[in-house]
Amino acid sequence: MSAAARTITFFHNPRCSTSRNAAKLLEAETDSKSFHIDTIEYLKHPLTKEQVKDILGFLDAEHNPAVFDEFLRKDAPKAQTVEQVQEIIANDPALMQRPLVVDWNSKKAVIGRPAEAVLDIVKDI
Repeated sequence: MSAAARTITFFHNPRCSTSRNAAKLLEAETDSKSFHIDTIEYLKHPLTKEQVKDILGFLDAEHNPAVFDEFLRKDAPKAQTVEQVQEIIANDPALMQRPLVVDWNSKKAVIGRPAEAVLDIVKDI
């Protein structure tokens, strides 16, 4: 890996088959592209409120309120604001949709449903 390699954060739940599949897809891409995967098991290390806010901004939730529903699992309480999503995730990180991939440098995020969607984050690297 070159010194200029970018780091992609992968919020992962190893018990989720979609998350495991997304992990395999991303790992396969590291062979041909210049990035490193920082895998975080978000149930053990929940997202901070600031991370949630940044990610929702990357997903353009301000202009597309449907992102709130996409970011949270179907069984999560409904949210209409960033602050509501922050509180839901702070109270129960398991309510976040998974997997989630973030490129902090380019300010991009992708919800990996389906798993192949995570490849969108690395296509321009």
